[in-house]
Amino acid sequence: MQTGSQVGSLWEAIAPAGKQFAPLRASIKADVVVVGAGFLGLSTALHAAEGGRDVVLIETHQPGFGASGRNTGFVVPSLKASLGPAEVTRALGEKHADRLLRLVSGSGDTVFNLIRRLNIDCSALQNGWLQPGHSREAEDALQKRLPRLLAAGIKADWLDRKAMLAQTGLPFLHGGIRVLTGGSVNPLAYARGLARAAEAAGVRVFGDSPVISVEKTGNGWRVRTAHGEVVAERVVMTTNALIGNLLPALRASIIPARVFQIATQVMPEDVRQRLLPAMAPVADTRRHTFALRWSPDGRLVTGGMVAPLPGRLALAEKKFRKRLERLVPGLPEVRAEYSWTGVIAGTLDFLPRLMRLEPGLDAVIGCNGRGIALTTSLGREVGMWLAGQVGDDQLTLPVTAPRPVPFSSISGIMPDMILPVWEARDAYEARFR
Repeated sequence: MQTGSQVGSLWEAIAPAGKQFAPLRASIKADVVVVGAGFLGLSTALHAAEGGRDVVLIETHQPGFGASGRNTGFVVPSLKASLGPAEVTRALGEKHADRLLRLVSGSGDTVFNLIRRLNIDCSALQNGWLQPGHSREAEDALQKRLPRLLAAGIKADWLDRKAMLAQTGLPFLHGGIRVLTGGSVNPLAYARGLARAAEAAGVRVFGDSPVISVEKTGNGWRVRTAHGEVVAERVVMTTNALIGNLLPALRASIIPARVFQIATQVMPEDVRQRLLPAMAPVADTRRHTFALRWSPDGRLVTGGMVAPLPGRLALAEKKFRKRLERLVPGLPEVRAEYSWTGVIAGTLDFLPRLMRLEPGLDAVIGCNGRGIALTTSLGREVGMWLAGQVGDDQLTLPVTAPRPVPFSSISGIMPDMILPVWEARDAYEARFR
């Protein structure tokens, strides 16, 4: 998610205080520079340092400021519903598809094991992630998908409509999949915990240091900020939607999409006992997904996209309050006591990329709403790769050149343009199917 104040975010209000990392104000050297301190950059830097590399991590604001600290906090060890083994194989080839599916299958355990190993205080709950169908047709598609998920190593089971109702308290949902290794975290607290762990592992972390240029120099690279610079053999860009105009080829490879979140007032105990009673987060199969979870302090958290009209944050508050009141039975009048927004990075095929911009300058992008689990796992592998513990021939993703999105300069309006179509189709399917 994009730049802007964290004020308004529930996670900022309830997360343990994070360290304020000082700006870079010197000329230094390192083995590796990682640009961007979201989950991907933090995991990359941490694991590269644990592998013996001298790492510098540079962040425009503070760790977790962007999408990593602003999302809903779902840990989802699964790709998008449209991406089964056959689709991934067509996109990546059999070798890399198998590796990606296996990395994804273990990504929930990767996150929660890392949280336990590093003793990160982030309200972590590994109690499953629920994906019910929003229509009978969607339920049938999910049931057909389950054997493929199991074959890929994902730990999941099937809940029929009655069992899903018992898990969610939401009668409009159909049967669906429960991914057993999923769960939820306070995402900003998780990012801050990773930052502390990275520093403890030897990473030199600099905050409030926007990068103004990345330049080739001799056998390495010079990364400049307003008041300092780092010269290193390798640079890895982990900025996702916050790349700005720093590297045009990288910006042209993503589709930015603005997303909004709200958190309600603290709900009465009777609501908390019948709605998501096991605290497992839920996200259905609508094109404009209905997602819902409990916060650690007893609030409902939900969100999505809003039409690009003036006053979008206020529109988001109203839209998602009304959506909750329409879909969730027995709620009191809903108030949005927290609301926030930002921009996520997507790709046309909903798959992540490991890209080589030039020798020694790489980037990882595009986790398409699966950020916590996928970025943590990819960051671990990329960090081990930088440390020489994973060879080029062992990487999950193929190393490719940037792949520009058509009309990339205006690609950010694509999600806004298609949103009304998505919502109309979702409503039709839920009502008539």
